[in-house]
Amino acid sequence: MIKILLKNVAIVTLSFVSVSLFADAGEDLKLRLAKIESMQAKFSQIVIDELGTELDSSSGSFQIQRPKKFKWLVSEPYEQEIVSDGVNLWQFDKDIEQINVSNLDESFNNSPAALLSNAGDTIIKDYLIARVQDGGQNGEESSVIFHLRPKSEEALFESMLMEFKADDFVAFQVKDNLGQATIVEFSEQQYNQSLADDFFKFEPPVGIDLIDSRNTETDLIKPPQIMDTEAVKNEN
Repeated sequence: MIKILLKNVAIVTLSFVSVSLFADAGEDLKLRLAKIESMQAKFSQIVIDELGTELDSSSGSFQIQRPKKFKWLVSEPYEQEIVSDGVNLWQFDKDIEQINVSNLDESFNNSPAALLSNAGDTIIKDYLIARVQDGGQNGEESSVIFHLRPKSEEALFESMLMEFKADDFVAFQVKDNLGQATIVEFSEQQYNQSLADDFFKFEPPVGIDLIDSRNTETDLIKPPQIMDTEAVKNEN
């Protein structure tokens, strides 16, 4: 699957020369995403540089639900939790015992996650889109790969590939503005499952430092018991 995405990067990019031939690509992708109210899956992820050298790899699981809610849990090689509750974006790095929280809209609107959890509501307005049909090899099921290039100069990525087999969303690749690419493959996908109302609610664990970027100035918020300790020292 990853090889298919990499193989088609040049092909799909060239298709923008005659993008009018793929005028229906945006509508096709929008319809596919609109079918996904929620999604759960396991993932494997690699990061490569502009020469194709692997820089990093990780795996875990994720859940996403319209609108703007998702939970991305990295289990290997380190534990990390990224959660959007629809308003705030939380990142919990368990190895360094630190939590960062920011306003969702500031870090979300121009990101790949916005595209996925908004189900393509503004996809045609915000992206140039081309489509490539891969016939499959060695008995593999054929794929449809969409290439998206943001129209906004403020976008957080240069381009994105999304791969579908029938209606199954199986992989995506994001290339950033420095030439690095993140490639994610999904397995054990489940769609449109019911999730509890508080599933995407994040409760910061007691005793963990919290960096809150939602304010005008970034504040380091100390855990309650540490603050109590400092208060006792000051009183003395």
